[in-house]
Amino acid sequence: LSLGSLFILDLWTDKIVAEYTGRPYYADQFYENSRRLLLAYNAECNYENNKKGVFSHFSRYNSLYLLSENLEFLKEKNPSLRNAYGNKLYGTQATGGFILKYGRSCLRNWLIEPVQISKIEDNKEVFYTVPKLKTIKHRALLKELSLFNLDGNFDRHDAMVMLMLLREDKLRILGAEGVDRVKNRSSKEDDLSQDDFFSKNYDKRFNKDKNSNNTI
Repeated sequence: LSLGSLFILDLWTDKIVAEYTGRPYYADQFYENSRRLLLAYNAECNYENNKKGVFSHFSRYNSLYLLSENLEFLKEKNPSLRNAYGNKLYGTQATGGFILKYGRSCLRNWLIEPVQISKIEDNKEVFYTVPKLKTIKHRALLKELSLFNLDGNFDRHDAMVMLMLLREDKLRILGAEGVDRVKNRSSKEDDLSQDDFFSKNYDKRFNKDKNSNNTI
């Protein structure tokens, strides 16, 4: 029995922040629940475009912008994707070949990536380095990952493969320094919160109101 499955990753923290896996009576109900979850998290979805129904549902609700277009690095591997249109313009065709193999390697690399965690021992904070796999709290996903084989049906695993392909594409766009370059940027030109507009229209007015409130 196949299930629909959707995982959402926060690219800043590189952590899974939401999961929706299930099989409602009607397929449109799963698509709509997924669409609303994407809206709630302001997320983008890389879906298996060989599965019917997703494109038409999102198109019906003017939500195609929530679906990722053909990933750029896959276009480099498959030039025929460059001229795709309609429903073939969105998502990834997951019917075998190098795409799934590469996606599984991306998932593997993400799972074994070292991360730092902390624990309180003897009233002191102690830091440990563990594989990211050790930080996953989704028991059903962990079970599928441990049991995965090419002949079985592992919907959560397959959803994670689609997610890792999208993650890989985003990291390639961000460049060699990846997310850290964007998170740590400090130049005034890049940081809109430091724009003169805010200092002229907010900071000065705030200080003025604060001074007037202190006047007796």
